[in-house]
Amino acid sequence: MQKTVKKYNDGYLHVYESKQASNDFGAVINPKTKNDMKFIAKLAYEERSKRAEDMEWAESCDRTLSLKVCCPLFSGVETKHQVICTGKLYSIINIDYDRANQEMYLYLEEVCDIAE
Repeated sequence: MQKTVKKYNDGYLHVYESKQASNDFGAVINPKTKNDMKFIAKLAYEERSKRAEDMEWAESCDRTLSLKVCCPLFSGVETKHQVICTGKLYSIINIDYDRANQEMYLYLEEVCDIAE
């Protein structure tokens, strides 16, 4: 039986880890450019529709589901990381692994626009 190759045609997203920057009072400063973060991975993705269950789950966690994407399984991505996609910075709310298909679903909450 021949495996079919998955196609992720919607573009690429970049996964970053925030460098812990803080101000004089010790408050954490949100990143404003890519230089404020450490690069983790570049992944092709396909945008998926947000189901009603997904939206309700995010709301129950006091979060807003802005974007849901499917991408190839990559073990280095964690919920503490952030994603840059189409000029916007997103935090990862949840990662749903589909090991049988070697994919993962990223549930993303928009944080802000980010300077390239």
